[in-house]
Amino acid sequence: MRASPSTAPEPAGPLLLPTVLQLVRQLRQTGIPVSTSELVDAQHAIQAIDLLDRNQVRLALAATMIKRTEDLPAFNLLFESHFRLRQRSGREALAEAGHSAPQRPEVRTSLDRTSAGESDESGATEFFELIMAAIRRGDPDALRALAEIAVARFGGLDSQPGASERYFMYRILRALDLSRLMTEMLATARDEAGDDPLDERTLRGELAAQIEAFKLLLASQVRNQLVEAGRADEGGQGLQALGTEDVDFLGASPRQLSAMRESIRPLARTLATRMARRRRRRTGGRLDIRRTVRRSLSSGGVLLDPAFRQPKKARPDLFLLCDISGSVAEFASFTLTLLQAINAEFSRLRSFAFIDGIDEVSDHIRESDSFVEVRHVLYRAEVVRDDGHSDYGAVLARFWERFGTDVDSRSTIIITGDARANHRPPQLDVLQAIHARARKVYLLNPEPEVDWNTTDSIVGTYAPALDGIFEVRNLRQLGEAIFRIT
Repeated sequence: MRASPSTAPEPAGPLLLPTVLQLVRQLRQTGIPVSTSELVDAQHAIQAIDLLDRNQVRLALAATMIKRTEDLPAFNLLFESHFRLRQRSGREALAEAGHSAPQRPEVRTSLDRTSAGESDESGATEFFELIMAAIRRGDPDALRALAEIAVARFGGLDSQPGASERYFMYRILRALDLSRLMTEMLATARDEAGDDPLDERTLRGELAAQIEAFKLLLASQVRNQLVEAGRADEGGQGLQALGTEDVDFLGASPRQLSAMRESIRPLARTLATRMARRRRRRTGGRLDIRRTVRRSLSSGGVLLDPAFRQPKKARPDLFLLCDISGSVAEFASFTLTLLQAINAEFSRLRSFAFIDGIDEVSDHIRESDSFVEVRHVLYRAEVVRDDGHSDYGAVLARFWERFGTDVDSRSTIIITGDARANHRPPQLDVLQAIHARARKVYLLNPEPEVDWNTTDSIVGTYAPALDGIFEVRNLRQLGEAIFRIT
């Protein structure tokens, strides 16, 4: 029987305060700002509603404490964690929805318990397919049930009593290989679309949000089980299960992008140190026979003191061409910022931005003391020449015409972007001319390799005129690619 709003809120309101305070603390720990005045507003709001209606409580707290729509998925998951009802098990929920849950293998020893989630590939594959189907249906109940089962099966919470939430999330994500979800679901969407047009960038953004919400759901389930066992981390690390260096540029949430921006400068310092150390190791040189023989005269012709020709410690001469259109704009920002931060490691660094026109932005990048925002580059550069849609062929032709004489045998050309030319002529001959004059030419692509050469991608077309193509989906891969190239 439902209590009336006039009687229920009065005694129950103060009883909810400790739970609300715990929710606020964890919201702040996960990067969602909640001020003291908003907490006061939330307490007033829950005193004006029917506290036996859980949905009213959720809406009241969300309305008073959440200011950005992108924070709602995390809030909803944390609300579920702190204001839980007694629920059926994940298997019961899946069975009622008409789906069979994968059977958990029998655990006989502690070794079996530790490795069960990692060795049962067929079970992980079945989970992967169920998760993909639930995301496509938009079925939150099935996703919640699958998250509960996945944590129980692949988390290994019983095997490592002292481990952190981050460790358990790492085990689960490694077993499920959720990084393939985006690729598999995009491929399915392409097959279903057939010859019909498909807005891949919009679809990619929607899928990224759904996948991120499922990861948060997994993190919430891990925390729930650790809370019940009295082993929860105070910092709520499971909600940041993936380090910023492993988050995909194309699928990162606004909060993750913000954290990645904070990580770019430390990454630059680490990369610069590695590059300097590598240069110092290049000091052996080749044996100088003439100088060695001359030195041997002081020892009666015995070759005791060999002499070497020291190699020239040359720094690279870089030309950076960044596609700043659409979803790859963020990737361009990270690449521009990283290379500018380690500018001292190069003899010269010239930066260019392009969409269907190209313009040099070296001076603007040098003036930037913090993260390079692409929208600021757009204000100062003439990167739109025709209709504002990516045109790699036209861009390369204009670069060759305007700046080709500056390229020589010391120049390394780095092109960043998804190499999607909107079905326009790739002008491979121009890229071949640039390659013939330059020292090296590379392409850094933020898309998964399995998406290359699909629809309007021309990666394969350009491959013969490139010295290397790198899949650069996150900060870790970006740093490694730059280190290898330079």
